[in-house]
Amino acid sequence: MRRLLQRRARGDRGLAMVEFAIVAPLLALLVAGIVEYGTLWRDNLTVTSSTRAAARVVSNLGDNYLSDYEAILSLDAGLAAIDGVTVEGALVFDASAADGSPHSSCFDAGGDPQDSSGFCNYYTGAEVAAMASVDCTVSCSEFPDNSNCSGGMTTYYCPQTDRETDQASGLSSVGVWVRLSRDYFTGLFPGDGVTITDQTVMKVEPR
Repeated sequence: MRRLLQRRARGDRGLAMVEFAIVAPLLALLVAGIVEYGTLWRDNLTVTSSTRAAARVVSNLGDNYLSDYEAILSLDAGLAAIDGVTVEGALVFDASAADGSPHSSCFDAGGDPQDSSGFCNYYTGAEVAAMASVDCTVSCSEFPDNSNCSGGMTTYYCPQTDRETDQASGLSSVGVWVRLSRDYFTGLFPGDGVTITDQTVMKVEPR
């Protein structure tokens, strides 16, 4: 009887190992999913706080010709806290539309952002990263073609001419839009990662 019970116990141990071998990958995938989407949620919040910080800079500086420059610096500093991201581009735009969205001309037929005279300034991911080394000491009218501004970044939405800071005339609304790609943290899921898009709109502070 003792030998029979021992054989049964050994058989149970073997069965437990088989069950564990079946369940372990599923448990690992579940844990990876929790880690992946937990960090993704955290990073999404960081993107939102970064666009808000950049929009606050723009709303505060209003029609100062360096408002875009300072806003992009703020945006880049905030996004630097996220690992594994690539900034695809950022817009500083006139948000006077009823829903606060960028004008349709700020995007091409494929949905990619672009400059649009009087409506938005588009900054590529490379320009966002290079902004920290830019020394812009020129007027707004010279900003688009000045060699000191990151090799002559194209800038069509000139704050001095396109933003109203007089409360009696009706303050302008300005927005900051960003799109970036974020690699998967665990590398266990199909695809290279996810795309995060966010924007914040604020009213320009009166002078």
